[in-house]
Amino acid sequence: MIAGRVNRYLDATAPLVVRGPNHATATLGFTIDTGFDGSVCLPPEQVAALQLVPLGTQLVILGDGSEAELAMYEAAVEWHGRLVLVPALEVEGGALLGMALLHGSRMTMDIVENGPLQIEPLRGSAAS
Repeated sequence: MIAGRVNRYLDATAPLVVRGPNHATATLGFTIDTGFDGSVCLPPEQVAALQLVPLGTQLVILGDGSEAELAMYEAAVEWHGRLVLVPALEVEGGALLGMALLHGSRMTMDIVENGPLQIEPLRGSAAS
């Protein structure tokens, strides 16, 4: 189980360990973004610190409907007790956790300031 919190701005957040190819590791506070269909987004300073391997670019449609071409990297994320390789988009701002990584999970939260959040693998899913 992954434990997180709802912050004072009512953002659902969870800490995840991210690893780069040279064993660089960081525990980052991710904001859960149900409007993001990818796995994770990372800020440029974390991409550099983890020395992530570039995979190219990806054209994405942003929340405001505009398009952007973002750099994409390979990152390893500790997810339900396993190290999972995922594509990570480089974006300014904070780290985001998207629906592709949440797929096969159940997320529950109390949507109040400092409310608990839990992410668990669904039985019988690839994540369990």
